[in-house]
Amino acid sequence: MASAPLALSPEDMDDVLGTSPDEADTETGGAPSLDFITNLAQSTDDLSDRFDAQTLTTIGHDVVRDYDLDCSAREEWEKGALEGLKRAAQEKIEAENPPPYRRSFVNYPLLTVAAQQFNARAYPAICKSGSIVKIKVIGSDKGRPQIGPDGQPVMQAPPPQGPAPASEPGQAPQPAPPPLPPEPVWAVAPGAKQKRADRVADYLNVYIEYRMDDWEEDTDDLLNQIPIVGCGFRKLWWRDGKQCAAYVSALDLVVPMTVKSLKTSPRITEKMNDVFPFQIRQRMNSGEYRRVELHTTTEDEEEPRLLLEQHRFLDLDEDGVDEPYIVTVDHETQQILSIVSNFSVDDVHLDDDHKITRIDPGRYYIKYPFLPPFKGGFYNMGFGHLLEQLTDIVNTCINQTFDAGFAQVAGGGFIAAGLRLQGNNRNGTMRWLPGEYKTVAVSGADLRAGIVERTFPGPSEIIMKLLDLMLGAAKDITSVKDVMTGEASNTAPVGTTLALIEQGLSVFTAIYKRVYRSLGQEFGLIYDNLSAYGGDKAAEDYANILDDPEADFQKDFSEKDMDIKPVADPSSVTKMQQMAKAQLLDSMRGKGLDDNVINRRVLEAAGIEDIDELLPSGPPSPDPLAVAKVRQLVTAADLNEAKASQASATATKTAVDVGHQLGESTGGSGAPSVPAINSQPSFAAPGGDDAASAGIVQPGGV
Repeated sequence: MASAPLALSPEDMDDVLGTSPDEADTETGGAPSLDFITNLAQSTDDLSDRFDAQTLTTIGHDVVRDYDLDCSAREEWEKGALEGLKRAAQEKIEAENPPPYRRSFVNYPLLTVAAQQFNARAYPAICKSGSIVKIKVIGSDKGRPQIGPDGQPVMQAPPPQGPAPASEPGQAPQPAPPPLPPEPVWAVAPGAKQKRADRVADYLNVYIEYRMDDWEEDTDDLLNQIPIVGCGFRKLWWRDGKQCAAYVSALDLVVPMTVKSLKTSPRITEKMNDVFPFQIRQRMNSGEYRRVELHTTTEDEEEPRLLLEQHRFLDLDEDGVDEPYIVTVDHETQQILSIVSNFSVDDVHLDDDHKITRIDPGRYYIKYPFLPPFKGGFYNMGFGHLLEQLTDIVNTCINQTFDAGFAQVAGGGFIAAGLRLQGNNRNGTMRWLPGEYKTVAVSGADLRAGIVERTFPGPSEIIMKLLDLMLGAAKDITSVKDVMTGEASNTAPVGTTLALIEQGLSVFTAIYKRVYRSLGQEFGLIYDNLSAYGGDKAAEDYANILDDPEADFQKDFSEKDMDIKPVADPSSVTKMQQMAKAQLLDSMRGKGLDDNVINRRVLEAAGIEDIDELLPSGPPSPDPLAVAKVRQLVTAADLNEAKASQASATATKTAVDVGHQLGESTGGSGAPSVPAINSQPSFAAPGGDDAASAGIVQPGGV
């Protein structure tokens, strides 16, 4: 709903923010605009004491009225959520006007089991100690060379390689190595983005786990409630130099049903129904709230009060552009407690003429959805809404079965009017304890003739079949199968069981993706808050935790080329699926993958703690079997080479012996000539001497 103009004069603005009326933007009717908004964006003080009483009364009335309208619009959803919480908590649910024969009020734990199964899978997958957040680098990480004035990359000579290694005695001098090509001068070195991403991830994991109080406990509560209610919210705010977080139930965060997201909502109202009067007085003393009298209509003056913290728009400077504010109101008295600006300078958008077009509100809440609303609207559906009718049918069938069994055991019937079991005109009704016998003043024949027992058919088989049908439908909706709860038969093959688990978890897998999407938004908001408000304290903490000389808080938390995402895989929601993936990676060792990474994945899937202490810091050790195989091949090659050398030496010796024999047979004198092994044979021409004609090979032939 559009906000009404507020009666705040330029003089009041000057008192509040130090803006002089003489410096007002006259193009907006004399009201300060850009300068006023800039000063207002930098203010964190309460502005309520600068308004007159009538204006404060109007704002307080508008806040409570809009809150009541939003509550009425979501009444149907809220009723289903509250009923689902009662059923999941196993509270006794009794009918308003139960029939007199009703003896049982069973609340079958459909919702309880569904919520426990979802929480048991999602909570360990998300809250992994030391691995809650990972940073994904957007874009290339191959480095960016420095560009010179000529538009070309700046190159530099590589470092000298040193003198050539000295040769061993008797060997020729080693030639100098060839010169290396010039290297580029890097403005951003290759891999620098990933190193910075790893540093930020390490710090965020420590910060979320050890600096943000109750973050993990609130996450556990959130994952336990959203399956029933349909959605939940995480509130993030910066206070006293620290990032604060709290889980806010969807029942305590009221938003108009027609909006699509928190970003487009005209107002967001948080119900703070557990604020005690002494806490309000403390905040008044500190200046957070203005001093007002809060009257009560109850006998207990220290009973908690309902405060409304509404994030809404108000046109404070009457320039036609609404500014976002956080207004805190006491619901019972509609008294304004504080008005604080809810935007920064970066949230102010200007046109080409430097006029304000819009102001975006600051983000405080992250929505965690479960199932999309089938009929539209802001609030999501939970199992509490989907199983409402099925749970009623299941409970009715079980209660009717109990009542039928009780009636059959208790018995009952008719007693003839003339049959007097007790004297002195007393009532003929008699009750027995087990093993008790009573004496009556009638004969056995008259007793048998005067009493007719009513027969009860017992539980109906149709009801039992209907009960099985409804339970099956409920398990299909909640994906709570016997194979997922560990109660299935263990005779099925492992592959079949894994396929059934994967099929049964198909609904949960889609829900996990929505949860991880919200986690990414939350981690991104924490990153932005640390960047904007962390300051020197966060920078010192950053350096102390990482102990890395390259850790620069201002630089690492100012870049925008990183994407914050949760670390776990939304599709791996069971330990069996994780181990199956780990076994697949384990079978691919030595096939071009990084064995160190494979070792880490296998150990993570097995849930081993302190993995960094187990993994070696240097390059991975070679596989002993592969090393032995290589050594065997080298030994076989050396053996073959030795055999070849031996065969060559034997052939040479044989040639020498043949040469000696040929020299002696021809009567030659002096040293015999050694036949050339590879020389061509020499034959005498036809008509030569007798020896040649006889085919005798001359010395020097083969």
